[in-house]
Amino acid sequence: MNETDAAGKETVDISGVEVGKMYEVIVTTYRGFYRYHLGDIVRVVGFYNLSPQVEYVMKAPKGPNEIITEKDLMSAIHKFQLDLGNAMEMEITEFASFVDVDLSPKQLKVFVEVGEGCLSLMQEKIEESVVVLRRFCSSLEDGLGGIYRVQRDRGESGPLLLYVVKPGSFDRLSQVAIRNGAPPSQYKPPKIIRNREIAGFLEGSALVTIV
Repeated sequence: MNETDAAGKETVDISGVEVGKMYEVIVTTYRGFYRYHLGDIVRVVGFYNLSPQVEYVMKAPKGPNEIITEKDLMSAIHKFQLDLGNAMEMEITEFASFVDVDLSPKQLKVFVEVGEGCLSLMQEKIEESVVVLRRFCSSLEDGLGGIYRVQRDRGESGPLLLYVVKPGSFDRLSQVAIRNGAPPSQYKPPKIIRNREIAGFLEGSALVTIV
């Protein structure tokens, strides 16, 4: 098992795990010659005799710079939408995230698209909208999963950057992807963006940026 708290650098035997810590599960042959990453991160909650009892936490990121999972993002945005809806009837129609590793420290950028009806409301009450968005940014961060929180606590990741983009931005993104060869019937905008050009397009479509 790889301990995610140690950024996956230390491999420990099943007998060496500790209660309360999170690990990525790796299946090996008897002598450890072959290893297979299951992609699951679990937390040790106790022991039954000498066997650890674990609870599933999330899927492991695909690379060292992926500090949230799609599940983390969807869960956090759902809560964020509820908060915004209660505060100012703002509807989120699409969303995605991008980790900008060119910044020091790296920062997570979250893009949310609002409905047409929310656009006029934001423009009429721009200062109030910014205050509300900033107020709920902390709750959005709190829902982004264990790896993100650990890296934020260590200072390895900077504060969240939230971009509210113009209505239709994600549709235009889809049109560009289809013109570049993506199958029209299968393409959908990614929730975890790994392409800097896509992130740059969404940044250029921002109505408001919240730091």
